[in-house]
Amino acid sequence: MIEEIEDQDFYQCDFTTASQWEIFIARLEEVIHEWKLPQIKKGPLLKKGELTDGEWEEKCEQIIFADVNFTLTRYNLKLTLLEDLVSPIEEDNENIKNQALDDIMSMENVFPPQCDGGNVNGRYTTRPHPLARWYGLRDFMVLAPARGFDISTESKVKILLSSVYMAVNNSNCQIPIFVQIHDPWQHFYMGVCEGKGVRSEFEMVHLRRTPPHCKYLTGQWILGLLNLFKSKIASPLSLEPVTVSVRFTYVLRDWTSSTWTQEPPDFDFLHGETLGVVELGKLPFGATFDPVSELQLFTTWPQLVENMVVDSESFSDFEPSNAPQWSVRVKMSEQPACLLSEYLSEFTQLCSSQGSMQELIGDLIAERAGPSLSSSLNLLTESRVPTISKVVKRAKHPRKEKSQEGPITDDMLTPILYFLFPDADDNHDLLTGLKSAPVDGLVWRLAVVMSHVVHTLGGAKAAAHLWYEFAQELRFRWEKDIAVPG
Repeated sequence: MIEEIEDQDFYQCDFTTASQWEIFIARLEEVIHEWKLPQIKKGPLLKKGELTDGEWEEKCEQIIFADVNFTLTRYNLKLTLLEDLVSPIEEDNENIKNQALDDIMSMENVFPPQCDGGNVNGRYTTRPHPLARWYGLRDFMVLAPARGFDISTESKVKILLSSVYMAVNNSNCQIPIFVQIHDPWQHFYMGVCEGKGVRSEFEMVHLRRTPPHCKYLTGQWILGLLNLFKSKIASPLSLEPVTVSVRFTYVLRDWTSSTWTQEPPDFDFLHGETLGVVELGKLPFGATFDPVSELQLFTTWPQLVENMVVDSESFSDFEPSNAPQWSVRVKMSEQPACLLSEYLSEFTQLCSSQGSMQELIGDLIAERAGPSLSSSLNLLTESRVPTISKVVKRAKHPRKEKSQEGPITDDMLTPILYFLFPDADDNHDLLTGLKSAPVDGLVWRLAVVMSHVVHTLGGAKAAAHLWYEFAQELRFRWEKDIAVPG
């Protein structure tokens, strides 16, 4: 007896199911079309230094392949709206190179200056990607794995490059795509660019030691870089003279033989002479250590014809002192300890402090405060002859010979108050009705001295002590009808 089995009970194998690799390629194509990269028009030629000084845009998308998270990032140099204006004749002409090849072959993009990012010409710019400097590209993509995953085996590299090749070809994308290999700090990339019937492959080699045939341009007994370059072209026809641009980089790190001396401000300003602040009325300017960590010198020979120069083991025309172009780059230390910045930052933090005078110097205020109203009335009403109980109480608690000293010592406080309240002279240079802080005015002197006190003499407690003495002096001058200079 043959048992009847329903159709849905059969195990059906679907051979049309896409593999993880095919899904990964389809996802790459999907992102390329979402960003509308195949529709990007060819832009104008880049100006000299525009790769470094221009504003870069970044756009990222997450892609998963074989349980590994990848990030596809597009780096695009932001240009004017003229980038989208291309004539229809040029667009249909197959002899015109694509944008990437134009940027690579442009002599304006050779050896662009290095930039660490920051404020350039009044606007903030990010640091360009190393690929923008090495190849002179204005628009490209980088496929990088997540942190902690290293693409170092040859099989993984081939799979990723094959995926990129197929995605670029299927989507008709003319923007180069690179794959990041090995650790991120090595900056090792391999990529491809297709367009106008031309495929350009980007390869890279890291060498522990420079081979003998790569040390010189021409060579005498061994082949040089020119012969290596021509052998890679492998053209059966005779080649035109090769144009060469050469740059030598000299790095100087230990460039000072003496220690950096920037002393703190000297409060004995009447007869003090130091390298930093020589008067109390000046804030320090400089750094506690040398802010320059590296000095780089670039010597450049642009656009030389190969038969005009010689660079071999025995003789070389590339003498740095004879280079037509010199350029210098200064690399600053990370977060240098600048004196003026420290003073101002601590002063601004003090402005937002919530501590009260009683919390900071309550003991000092209580000790120096005068007799209260009740004690004053007792002096008028009580008998001048003390009682036995009061005499015994005073004997148990003897009077302190020395008063409590505040955060600022008297030796420091005296010149500070002398600076705040100098002799009252008629100063006609200051406008009495101006609501600001003119130079050498009272508010100006108080702000400068308060910065010194906060940074050097004890922070918020020292500032509270100075403010207390300042208020006491103002009270005294108000009661005695003494003018305040400035």
